[in-house]
Parts: sequence; C-alpha cells; structure tokens
Amino acid sequence: MIWLAVTVFSLFLLLGIAGVMLPALPGVPFVLVGAVLASWIRGFDVVGITPLVWILVLAVLAQVVDFVAGAWGARLGGAGRAGFWGGIVGSLIGLFWFPPLGFLVGALLGAVVAEVAAGKQLAEAWRAGVGAFIGTIGGVAAKALILVAMAIVMLPALL
Repeated sequence: MIWLAVTVFSLFLLLGIAGVMLPALPGVPFVLVGAVLASWIRGFDVVGITPLVWILVLAVLAQVVDFVAGAWGARLGGAGRAGFWGGIVGSLIGLFWFPPLGFLVGALLGAVVAEVAAGKQLAEAWRAGVGAFIGTIGGVAAKALILVAMAIVMLPALL
C-alpha cells in the first residue's frame, strides 16, 4: 500500500503543478486532496495528523499568497487603492476570458485601467500595472515553492 499511496499523492502533486502553471485548475487544493487520499490509503494512524496539518497550513498559505501577490506588486509599483483592486479584478477577469495565462495580462491591465480611471497619468498607471504583473509572477513562483514544501512534508510521511 505504500507505493499506491505514494503514486496517488504524486499524481495529485502533478495536477497541482499543472494548476500553478494553468491557474484555471485548482492546483493547491488538488495536492491537499491527494495528501488526504494517500494518508487514507496508507493509514491515518501510520501517517499521523501532523503532516496533514502542515499540508493544510501550506495550502491556505498558497491561496493567500496567490490572492494578494498581484495586488501587492501593484502597491510596490505605486498603485493606490484603485490599482490594488484593479489588479485583483483584472487577474480574475483575465483568468476566465483568456485562460490559461490571461491572469497575468489581466493583472497588468486591471491595475492600469483602474489607476487611469482614478485620475493618474498613464505613465504612473503603467508602473502600477507592471508592478501587478511582477507581483502575479512572484505569486506563481511562491506557489510552486509551496508545492515543493508540500511534497517534502508528505512524501516522507507516506514512506
């Protein structure tokens, strides 16, 4: 049952990686589900509760990082409240209108449009948009690192 549990978790981890690259897929929640299924296969008494708690904490952290990264980048780029929220809304709209990578362009354009609508000059708004774009890419990188941490926590617990 060890290899079945490791295989199940690994397959869900691969789905998680795909979800980081293609954000239309809920990558991190896939890894969480994979950890629970693998623990069930291996036996909760063998795996223990601690790795599952860490996986849950990491999953929540990844979702929070994903949600705020683009907006935080917009702030660093000089965006005000409008650009902050424009980056978030633009990212969500871009994700649904232009999957799979529309969230990146959406964060950039959302922040720019919101800043211009709030009265900033185009050059200032563009800096905010670039910040949102860079923040969103940083969020993707952070989620990828969190997936690595999830694997480091879970795989030894299954073996």
